[in-house]
Amino acid sequence: MRNRVLKAVTGMGLGVGMAIGLSGCVLAPQTIELNESYGIEAPTASVNRGALIRVVDQRDDIDADEKQSLGSRGGRLAENSPLHVQDELSAVLTRRLQDSMAQLGYGASSPLDPVKLELAVNRFRYSCNEGFLVTACSVSIRFNMTVIDGDTTFTKPYGLSESRRVAAAPVKEYNEKWVNGVLDRLWEYIFSDHELREYLGV
Repeated sequence: MRNRVLKAVTGMGLGVGMAIGLSGCVLAPQTIELNESYGIEAPTASVNRGALIRVVDQRDDIDADEKQSLGSRGGRLAENSPLHVQDELSAVLTRRLQDSMAQLGYGASSPLDPVKLELAVNRFRYSCNEGFLVTACSVSIRFNMTVIDGDTTFTKPYGLSESRRVAAAPVKEYNEKWVNGVLDRLWEYIFSDHELREYLGV
């Protein structure tokens, strides 16, 4: 009789341990900081002209009240494990774009009409697989840049995607470095694009 009681207690202990282990696989939300400045190639000519800058968040996979979200960390109940940025994505990218245009010589007062830039964010998504173990994650960014100068318009899409195998759900420091790395590489590609630079006169 005593052995039966001991077995029953032992079985209950294992059950509790398994429940704790399963609940621990629901990943906590993370907030990372995107860099709001990036050094770009210096212009070949002086511009000294104003620029009106606008960033529009056109992501269709993000709710209107989730503009700080970049997606999900995956795992069990992935919808409860978001990855956030420090501010609304459009606000962060606006500050970053203003800084880049200032590096190109734009932003000064000028008798010339300012150029108008609109960066449409069509996709900016971080995602990992759902399930008990997180083994794969990806970052995918798609922008559309439109520049209006008087009666002429330049528009071009830019994008970059990267996937990685992981041994476990990445920690904040890993995600922050990775997402910023992908964004920086795409930013470098955009602002070294000879077509865009020629249109901007730099």
